[in-house]
Amino acid sequence: MPNIGLVLSGGFAKGAYQVGVLKALRQFFTPDEFAYISASSIGTLNAYCFVQNKLDEAERVWRNQKFAGIRSFTHAYARSDYVPNAIRDVTKMFSAYKPDLYTTLLNINTRSLNYVNLKEIDPKIIWGYLQASVSLPMVSRIVDINGTKYCDGAFVDNIPTKPLLDKPLDYAIVIHFDRSSYIFENNYFDNKLIKMNFLDNKIIGNSLSFDEESIAYMIKTGYDESMTMFEMYFKNGIHDIEYICDKIRFINNLRGKQPFRLTGDVVVSNLNRVLKKVVKSKI
Repeated sequence: MPNIGLVLSGGFAKGAYQVGVLKALRQFFTPDEFAYISASSIGTLNAYCFVQNKLDEAERVWRNQKFAGIRSFTHAYARSDYVPNAIRDVTKMFSAYKPDLYTTLLNINTRSLNYVNLKEIDPKIIWGYLQASVSLPMVSRIVDINGTKYCDGAFVDNIPTKPLLDKPLDYAIVIHFDRSSYIFENNYFDNKLIKMNFLDNKIIGNSLSFDEESIAYMIKTGYDESMTMFEMYFKNGIHDIEYICDKIRFINNLRGKQPFRLTGDVVVSNLNRVLKKVVKSKI
């Protein structure tokens, strides 16, 4: 059984692309066939629904958004109980799952970034960690869990490959929305990564577009593009590691020169930048 990873970045409404990707993944994998999952922000909620076999329920939630524009969404996100209530609904019925599931959280008490493994969290309080994963500094309420204050860590590490660096990984799928296609950490690690970044001409606008048409477009696009990619990578099945990694190296070479993304450097520099703003704000 290969050790397979999955990384889901944050991106507000663009997380709808991930729902499409996860729907495609179900054609090739069961959630338990992943050993490690790491996610930031909205990616954490999608990942949690995936491992709990609640992806269909998550898709219904995404498709039933009734926000009439950015102002409507911002009000519901920052000032109402819409998001906490949605998370509580998702976590009502808990089922044990196999993968390690890391979420990226900013620990306000220690002023540090924590990669919390939700598999090790008491199911009775897991909703708090999910809520913290989408609680934006200086916008929405900071979440207090047993005296420790947490908020969304995506501003520090939005493509959280770091928890996978020291794992005995055979390959992983990384889904993000950055315009750059990076070399992650080093060539050895990078050549284990199936990288999918969804770009469009409204990268900011679509991040906040929760209208029915935009959500439907992103879910469909995520599914269609992923199926094309997965049919290529998994032509011989998900266990043919040699074939899959050969395809990864081939695609990486086609991309040409790419910037290196050294995870440690990114985390430290982003952490310092974000903490300067958080410390100045009222928590």
